[in-house]
Amino acid sequence: MSTHDHPAPDQPISFLTIIAHHGKAGHMARFALENGALAAYHSYAHGTVPGHILSLLGLSGVRRELVTLPVPRDLGPQLLDRLCQEFHIDKETNGIAFLQSGEMKGPDEPPSEYVLIAAVVNEGDGEYVVESARKSHPVGASILRALGSADHSKKTFDFDIIPQKEVVLIVAKSCYLDKLYKAIYEEMASEAPGRGILFTMALDQVAGMLDTALDCDDEEDSDNSPVPQDTASGQNALLIMTDRGHSAEIVVSVEQCGGTGATIIHFRRTDTGSRGWYGPLGDLEKELVLTITSPGTADCITDELLRSFKKETDRPLSIGSLPVMHFIKLSGE
Repeated sequence: MSTHDHPAPDQPISFLTIIAHHGKAGHMARFALENGALAAYHSYAHGTVPGHILSLLGLSGVRRELVTLPVPRDLGPQLLDRLCQEFHIDKETNGIAFLQSGEMKGPDEPPSEYVLIAAVVNEGDGEYVVESARKSHPVGASILRALGSADHSKKTFDFDIIPQKEVVLIVAKSCYLDKLYKAIYEEMASEAPGRGILFTMALDQVAGMLDTALDCDDEEDSDNSPVPQDTASGQNALLIMTDRGHSAEIVVSVEQCGGTGATIIHFRRTDTGSRGWYGPLGDLEKELVLTITSPGTADCITDELLRSFKKETDRPLSIGSLPVMHFIKLSGE
């Protein structure tokens, strides 16, 4: 992870993500910051869970908070374990947390037990993504609001139209990946342009509701039809965090390097100096620009951004990258 926002830019970084009730996630983030996390990025999400667990969890359609914390890679597993001990996050009623190191597994290493399935779709389509996934397997999901990069072919009073988007996040056991991925694609794919994208990433460690999920051997998969072929292989999820209002410059760099679109999510940044009820008023407003691209294009974007932001210390920039397992477009474009 390259960064202008953290004191040791060359140290290996993992990402610890917490999804829990509003308020609860904030307490967990503060604990993580006090125990080695470098920063915390907060956003709000709409949570959904399968119908048969609603009576147990009471989480259907509730407001959740998503917090992502960059942590030193060697500290990540220990910090997640401490969160479980302090907040009992490994119990099904207290949310979910997962750790991503960004390291590719070698051919002799066992595959990850859990995966993150992510879809970026037009506003209003997030629930359809969740419904299509649940036709193959009961899953919970979180839906975040986002913006797409401007469609320069559409203007109103000479202003680019910025499409409203939704980002759907589903954590699942790896043995269910193919059936979930296929179910979402078959339901959501369309010839219409701008339908969205679907991608997956490996998770190193998960704590939360899934700890009580059925083992893979408890359910047979009778559907042997092929999984949709990826649009491209060897892709990376490039994550670029900057101050609110500067994402347009990042999107330009993405396009100049041959990238084909970006998703913008608003976050609030906190650190160990954020305290009390007044904290959100003084916390830094940030924008995360997400783009799925090849390693070569990711390097071009990173070099271009670091060159542009190098002398501007008032515009801190953080850049991270995570390997993508599967990636496919949901449109025929």
